Amino acid sequence: MRSFHMAVQVDSALWAVTFVSEFGFHETRIMSSADFIEMILAEAWLGH
Repeated sequence: MRSFHMAVQVDSALWAVTFVSEFGFHETRIMSSADFIEMILAEAWLGH
């Protein structure tokens, strides 16, 4: 199983992103829209 994340848009500028590891550990972070987009683009670049 690979790690994954789930994201919920809190408002127009904030996202609540929960990261879940392959071992079941999880962490939720509040991210700005810009940070969230940067993270998604980095994952796409790395092929995750």
